[in-house]
Amino acid sequence: MSEQPMILTPDQRLRVFVSSSMTELAAERAAVSAAVSRMRLVPVMFEQGARPHPPRDLYRAYLAQSQIFVGVYGESYGWTAPGADRSGLADEFDLARTLPRLIYVKEPSPGRDPRLERLLAAIRSTGHVTYRRFGTADELRAYVEEDLALLLSERFLPSPYVAWPEATGGVPVALTPLVGRADDLVAVEALLTDEHVPLVTLVGPGGIGKTRLAMASADRVAERFPDGARYVDLSTVSDPELVGEALARGLGVRTSGSVPPVADIASWLRSKRLLMVVDNFEQVTDAAPTVGQLLRAAPGLTALVTSRAPLRVAGEWVYAVPPLPTVADDQANSPAAQLFAQRARAVSASFTLTPANSAAVDEIARRLDGLPLAIELAAARTVLLPPAEILDRLGDRLGLLTTGARDVPDRHRTLRDTIAWSYHLLGADERDLFDRFAVFAGTCDLAAIEAVAGPRPDPFAGVEALVESSLLVQRPSPDGEARFAMLDTIRAFARERLRDSGDWPAVSAAHARHYLELTEEFAPRLNTSAAPRLLRRLELEHDNVVAAIDWFHAHDDPVAVLEIMWATWLFWWRSGHVEQGDRYMSQVLDRADLLDDVQIGMALMLAGGVALVSGQSERAERMLEPALPRLRASGNGPLAALAAVTIAQLALEHGDEQRADRYLRECGELAAGAGDGWEASLFYSRLALIALRRGRLGDARDNLRAARERSGTDQLAMVVAEYLSAICAVAEGRLDETRRHLLDGLSVTVAAGDEGGLGTFLAAVADLDTRTGDLERAVRLAAAAQALHTPSNEMWMRGFVSPWPVTGLDADTVRARLGPATYDAAWQTGARLSMADAAADAFGSSPEAA
Repeated sequence: MSEQPMILTPDQRLRVFVSSSMTELAAERAAVSAAVSRMRLVPVMFEQGARPHPPRDLYRAYLAQSQIFVGVYGESYGWTAPGADRSGLADEFDLARTLPRLIYVKEPSPGRDPRLERLLAAIRSTGHVTYRRFGTADELRAYVEEDLALLLSERFLPSPYVAWPEATGGVPVALTPLVGRADDLVAVEALLTDEHVPLVTLVGPGGIGKTRLAMASADRVAERFPDGARYVDLSTVSDPELVGEALARGLGVRTSGSVPPVADIASWLRSKRLLMVVDNFEQVTDAAPTVGQLLRAAPGLTALVTSRAPLRVAGEWVYAVPPLPTVADDQANSPAAQLFAQRARAVSASFTLTPANSAAVDEIARRLDGLPLAIELAAARTVLLPPAEILDRLGDRLGLLTTGARDVPDRHRTLRDTIAWSYHLLGADERDLFDRFAVFAGTCDLAAIEAVAGPRPDPFAGVEALVESSLLVQRPSPDGEARFAMLDTIRAFARERLRDSGDWPAVSAAHARHYLELTEEFAPRLNTSAAPRLLRRLELEHDNVVAAIDWFHAHDDPVAVLEIMWATWLFWWRSGHVEQGDRYMSQVLDRADLLDDVQIGMALMLAGGVALVSGQSERAERMLEPALPRLRASGNGPLAALAAVTIAQLALEHGDEQRADRYLRECGELAAGAGDGWEASLFYSRLALIALRRGRLGDARDNLRAARERSGTDQLAMVVAEYLSAICAVAEGRLDETRRHLLDGLSVTVAAGDEGGLGTFLAAVADLDTRTGDLERAVRLAAAAQALHTPSNEMWMRGFVSPWPVTGLDADTVRARLGPATYDAAWQTGARLSMADAAADAFGSSPEAA
């Protein structure tokens, strides 16, 4: 029969035997007792004993039941029993030889008994004894607490009847190759091997691959740590108070429950050079100071932590884990597509990337933002669906991606659960703000977030929490403004939440109103010196402006759409979104029944202008003709005059002189009301353009003078007037005046950051240079102009100016005069010039050769 196990008492705390002189060191004994009790251990002291027993039997029995010996000595050698040759203090020390012994000696002690001095000398020569000198009771108490904490973690094993989990012994080994993380591995490895970096935190949303990167990084550097690497998984820990216990289990540190686990861990780590990998810290971030405490206690410790938010402790270096690249540097498939193929082969051995499915796989990876978990879940569907059909179903990506490997954490079994796991760690206000962020498309700024944030007084704290939770990503803008974005996969989850809450209509309406107000705020400055910054900003806001337009259109509000389009018409023309602008204006006109006559006139005018710059001259006429009477009736003289002169110009281009003259007469009637703004400047420039085409150079010159006088600070009006003035001057042979107008216009295009306009002016200056003899500069500027030329770059100018009348030397003649080598060198230099350098060259400064 097996031996019956010992029945343990409910309190299995360790016992600390305290040996000292009772009379001389009463204060010190009290300090030791308090230290032992503070460590949640049991102090065993002679004065607590039962008097009927002889003193020697008593302390022997107490020592037999104790696990730690503490000796405190001052001047007295202690009580010596009758007939004995040594004191109880000396006997207790000898009897405790099987126990860990902590010795504390009070100094100074000028009256120390010589016998005690000899005992202490013998103790100092004994191995495996902790020997300290102290001065006061308080100092002694601190020493005892510190030494007990160290001793508990290093020397004591738990009861043999308590089952303790084994230490991992290292970092888990991944079963699949790591794809697309070469650069990340190099970066993380550099941090982990930097002696000045004690803590590296890998941050990112659920499913981004933090754990996988951490394991691979630890594997690469483990040999550089003499004590290896340990892995601690906190995914099942929800209470910050339990983090110390979890760390101890993962590290293999035995704890007794008598002291806080962190004390045991700190003592265990103090002499080690070790890498500690702590996974899934996001749900217990309140325990972050624990990591800081361990790093301070153990200078040889390096911690690698994965979390959706930084720990915010001293010494932390944060590495944001990016999605996998969805574009390859060469003809190979992108890393994200390679991961899809790898995981697809794992579930279907016959799967291969082929020319037939490669495009679909690339698009799946792109649509899933390069998020590894989402890609793996999508690849798992190849058991049932080919990539093309998976792609077709990604509109409901959260519903489609619902299976995964059985041995992955529950929170990673579905994409929805992965995001939900992080989402439910947020506070109520933060969750509400997260939901509301679903209305944004692309990036946004804090002002936009405030507009949809609801009644909360300051959403900044919520934004900060979402960024730290990796549910929002902060992205820089060209102007240094903080902007925020949400991965589409995460946004899909937020959209579900917002729709389910019933707040979608109100939040979307607030979003649309904000962008309507933003565009109206930009309108007065959009074609001034502020244009470059505002056009860049509108490009950043493009997706949100489009979302606002779509919202207003879906809710039968063409007036709001018209207001946005009218405020930003230059953006659509100058930023290459002409076709999109044309489509939106068609939508507005399709709901003309909801517009009044003035609004219809403005809509037709704007639609006609969009058609004009996109080369649809017939459609432009169809829009402008019905716009004219409405604008005239509304008293909008400047726009009516501009509409009339544009119709006249189009009629002339179509060879309808009679119709052109009819509208020109109307222009004469409207001229008095044309005003002095950009509309009036463009009106006179168009009159000059018609005069140029009819060979009336004097009329053209007069009208261009009026156009320049009325252009003010409007960049479009200035550019058109200067370019047409240069055409007029070159036609009259006034080359110096021609160059002056070209350089004035070129200055405006540079200030506006207008590549298309710059290319147009550079080409004209190059032609002029072939006539004045500077052939090498002519070649450089022609090459620079060609480099800037794209179909959309110069599209916006087509409706305002006529082509430059080339009158200089042709390229073959210039090449022959310069010689092939000089010509080719000049062309190569010009093709590499920046906008600023090309403009400087045109003004006569030497260009910087690349």
